[in-house]
This record gives sequence, structure tokens and C-alpha cells, in this order.
Amino acid sequence: MITRNKSSIVMLVISIILLYIVFYSEGFEELLTLLLSRKTNTISRTPLYIYFFQHLQMVIISSFIAIIVGVSLGIFITTEKGEEYKDIFLKLVNIGQAFPSPALLALMVPVLGYGLRGALIALVLYAFMPIIYNTVIGIEQVSVDVVEAAKGMGMNNYMIYKKIKIPLATKVILGGIRTATIINISAATLAAAVGAGGLGVPLVNGVRTFDMILILQGAIPVTLLAIITELALKKLELRFD
Repeated sequence: MITRNKSSIVMLVISIILLYIVFYSEGFEELLTLLLSRKTNTISRTPLYIYFFQHLQMVIISSFIAIIVGVSLGIFITTEKGEEYKDIFLKLVNIGQAFPSPALLALMVPVLGYGLRGALIALVLYAFMPIIYNTVIGIEQVSVDVVEAAKGMGMNNYMIYKKIKIPLATKVILGGIRTATIINISAATLAAAVGAGGLGVPLVNGVRTFDMILILQGAIPVTLLAIITELALKKLELRFD
């Protein structure tokens, strides 16, 4: 309980800091200017909260789609009908996780052009891989004895999945969702390179102009958002202990 309370306090403090940075970006920029010597006169003319909400939109939409697709596919390949596809899917997941996210985004440009649509598809493809993997592992870890007992009580396969396998696998599935969401928060910064906006815009502009302040204006909110998400989803996982 003490650990959970500490986690809540940390989340609250980080959330307040993030809100200050996002909605009072001019003050944050002034603070960074005091701490760091600025080599250029580059100033971000777009309020940081616009980039933040663009980033949040990409993460929420892509993560939601990845969760629906990933969990559904993961459940399917553990069933009798999907068993024959399991090895192929898991091999594709392992290959996909090793594939660089910048390359995946770059491949979307010739197909869908610049903009949000291509970025979202790339983020979905990259995010649902750990969700599929964890869904399969979580369901397969359910005790055979428990499943046999459920069959002995007259449950069919649908009822076993609904009342036994999925509830017992929920914590492991949530672990995959947590990993996928953190990956998305980070990978979404690259979406700026394909014209999709987000917190990657000041980061990319900072790299282009060698402006450390612009880089930090993009990097720090992304980091704080990832920490908050990690703590929140970890807290949700603990409910299933």
C-alpha cells in the first residue's frame, strides 16, 4: 500500500511538471535559456501544447487500434483454429520487433505519402507486436489443471476463454500493452519526420539548428509522458496480483 501511495504521489508531481511545461512553454523556454547558453536565436512559434496534443492523439489512436488487433490475434492463435498459424505469427513478431521504427515510418511514405495516416499505421504495426506476444504467453501459462477442471464443470471453449484463460492472463497482457504504449510514445517523435507533427517537431528542429533548448522542449515532455504512462499502467497491473 505504501509503495502504491508513493507511486501515486510521484505520478501527481510529474503530471504537474508536465502540465507546466506544456501549457506554460514560454516560461519553460526561459528557464532552459537561463540554464543553457543558446547558440541560435531560434524560437518555437507554435505553442508546445499543440505539439503535445498532436503527440497524444497519435499515441492514443495507434495504441487503441494495436490493443484491439493485438489481443484479438493473440487470442485467435491460441485457439484450435489458429494453432497452425502460431509459429508464423510469433516469428513475424520477433522479426518485427527487431525492425527499426524509423525504417518502418519511412516505408509508409511511398505508400501513403506524408502526414498522420502513414504515421499511425506504422505506429500500430510496431506496437501490436509485444501485445500479441504477451497475449499468447499469458494464455498459454494458464494451468492445464484449471482448464481441465473447467471442462469437467461443463464449460465449452468460449466459456473457458471468457471466464478462465483471459482473466488469468490479464496481468501478462497488460504488461504487453504497457510495453507497446511506451514504445509508441517514444516512436511517435519520429512521426515529425513524415509531417505528422507531435513533440518530435521541436526535437527535429533543434537537431537541425543545433539548438539544445528546442531539443529539450521536445524530449522532456515525451520522457515525462512515458514515465506517467509507465507508472499508471504498472499500477493497473498490480490490481491483478
